[in-house]
Amino acid sequence: MVALAVLLPATAATGQETPAVVTVLTSFPASFYEPVREAFEQAHPDRRLRVVNTKTTAAITQLQDRAGEEVDVFWASAPDAFEVLKAAGLLAPVASRPTGAPATIGNQPIDDPDGSYLGFALSGYGLVWDQPYLDRHGLAAPRGWEDLRRPGYARHLGITAPSRSGTMHLMVETVLQLHGWERGWATWLEIAGNLATVTARSYGVVEGVAKGRFGIGLAIDFLGQGAGQGTEPGERVPDIGGLRFAYPADSVFLPASVAILRGAPNPAGAGVFVDFLLSPAGQALMLRPDIGRLPVRPDAYAAAPAGYPNPYARETGNDRFLFDRALSSRRYELVNLLFDELITFRLKTLNRVWQLIHEGESRLATLPDPVARDLLRDARAAATAVPVDAVQAIDPTFSAALRRSARGMPISARQGELEAEWRAFSKARLDTALSAAERALVILRVAAGEGGWP
Repeated sequence: MVALAVLLPATAATGQETPAVVTVLTSFPASFYEPVREAFEQAHPDRRLRVVNTKTTAAITQLQDRAGEEVDVFWASAPDAFEVLKAAGLLAPVASRPTGAPATIGNQPIDDPDGSYLGFALSGYGLVWDQPYLDRHGLAAPRGWEDLRRPGYARHLGITAPSRSGTMHLMVETVLQLHGWERGWATWLEIAGNLATVTARSYGVVEGVAKGRFGIGLAIDFLGQGAGQGTEPGERVPDIGGLRFAYPADSVFLPASVAILRGAPNPAGAGVFVDFLLSPAGQALMLRPDIGRLPVRPDAYAAAPAGYPNPYARETGNDRFLFDRALSSRRYELVNLLFDELITFRLKTLNRVWQLIHEGESRLATLPDPVARDLLRDARAAATAVPVDAVQAIDPTFSAALRRSARGMPISARQGELEAEWRAFSKARLDTALSAAERALVILRVAAGEGGWP
């Protein structure tokens, strides 16, 4: 559901002219946009900020369908979401502001090279965990995405679905681009076997860790800010209320951005808001403890507290890796829909399949058996299969029919066919994996003198 924050003064009774309204569509929480709104209105008393708050994925659909409120500004973390809107011709040209920022962070452009949106902050994605929880369960803190595949983390992980979170979509897509389509999906499918839950929104991940529902979550750094900050990839940070946050060793930083909508009812006001965000005053707000973002202006870090991460002061992740925003935008809905069909809707089965595969592989290490070995290889291959190949994944015509539809609205016939195919594919492959893993475990348990069905 869209949350609408409308904050307008009653000026008619005083005879004063009503301030001009700037309407902003954003996925940022009120704890972020409220301080910005207040500071903006203090700096510009002739203007008022009207905030429409919704998930990034829902915002894209709203803007594509021209549904709901007329909007001046789109303001979010996910650069590929801006690419989707740019490709649809929904963003107006916007001139860069003099921030002193370099053209890139690592290999990542800070502003859109085509001039459709501007970076106002930098975002890192990483791992948040509850140290006492890990201590109780005898678990080591993870250092990177690959670590989350370990059998010991079974039922101890929490994520949200990329179809519900632009942040999670970026994390999924980053792994797919870092490791390649097939290996990337194999990584996510094995991680999925360790999941305790898939939350409805990004905020639910950190909340779930804080409340002890699971021990480790995947989150954007500003949501993990209350859990502490890491200044280097993989660095351990001080314990704050039991929660900790760190950037993985293979982390990259991407810009959180702002754009003016084509056909905005108040383009002049939108430009003033963009100016404010990128001004020294606007950038200083990013350092507030209740906001906890990484300013795009390098000079802002002079006022940062001790230990605050400064991405300009060090190497950033894998500098050979360039996140391909255009590729991500072309297959945006493909990745989201596939993730739901392969993972979100199959969680309990994935838990069972990977429990058996991991147990079998552990037993096989101490009790080799060629038949069990082959069965476990077959089980792993089936459990990590994906119904869309790498060629289809980069073909824009393949993804053209895919769309996240508004609630209650029908999807296209082609999308319905593909989702049905993927659903059947996932069920068949997981059934195959389950059968092969069960047979392998019977062999290994009998060989160990235990007997019994897994």
